[in-house]
Amino acid sequence: MKKLFIPLLAIGLLAGCSKDESKLPEDNGSVRIELSAGVPAVTKSPVNNGDKFTVAVAGWESESSVDYATAPEWYNTLEITASATNTPVELNPVRTYHADNAVKTHILAWHPAGEPANGKITFTNTDGQTDAMTASHIVGSARDYQNKVLAFTHPTTQLIFLVKADNSLDSDTKIRSIKVKSVQIPVGFDITANGGLEVRYAGAADLSIPGIAEEAIAGTAAQAGNPVMIKPLAGNKIMLDVETSKASFSNVEAAIDDDTDFMPGKAYAITLTFKQSVVELKATVTPWDYSGSGSGIIE
Repeated sequence: MKKLFIPLLAIGLLAGCSKDESKLPEDNGSVRIELSAGVPAVTKSPVNNGDKFTVAVAGWESESSVDYATAPEWYNTLEITASATNTPVELNPVRTYHADNAVKTHILAWHPAGEPANGKITFTNTDGQTDAMTASHIVGSARDYQNKVLAFTHPTTQLIFLVKADNSLDSDTKIRSIKVKSVQIPVGFDITANGGLEVRYAGAADLSIPGIAEEAIAGTAAQAGNPVMIKPLAGNKIMLDVETSKASFSNVEAAIDDDTDFMPGKAYAITLTFKQSVVELKATVTPWDYSGSGSGIIE
């Protein structure tokens, strides 16, 4: 999945599926938990329509408020196909609502999958390529069981880098590395935060863009390395260190014009145009939620 890049679409709100009354209730009087989902584009190294990814789905039962630090009543992993069309998804094994309608089932879902422990989920992410996603909180019961939808969103900001050669650049100049200064990447979830589901981030550190092949910089803009997902940044600027086979540039400033802050759910495509002694930068926004532009100059 690491080689699936752009274009991407924003994950929108998802409409629910109607229940087939012939399925509910079951013979033993219990009501099966059924969900639907439809996800335009998502996950570890952004996924295009038609790709499959695995999410975690967990349920807690309570007559009042829920303590998400306790173990869930049940935990499932669920494979979803990225699609703009909402389709039913099946829990395996099948889960049912409590027979007492006063007992509500609270359902949370997240990607990447991982079982919660003391209200926390942890996953490995060392290169920024994990597209952490969360779904909206669902509450259901034996009488309130229809139209339960896993509506996933991207809490992170995506960065995509492209490189382009000016006519003055030596034709054998190669891109070697791009490093984003002082950013945070997702490493887990906290399901106790504010009674909901929040992304946990590593401490701020420099992030080298993974997957950059040392290739000659062409006259047409081409993607350099893989997209990365980071914690949305306050302010409209990022700082970069850039290295080519001919020169190194430190603390390069790139700014976006249309947003005062880097926004969750947006992918910012930053184009680096290399001249013989100068690199000019231009930032544009490409889908997830695609709008915006910006610019910067390296001297």
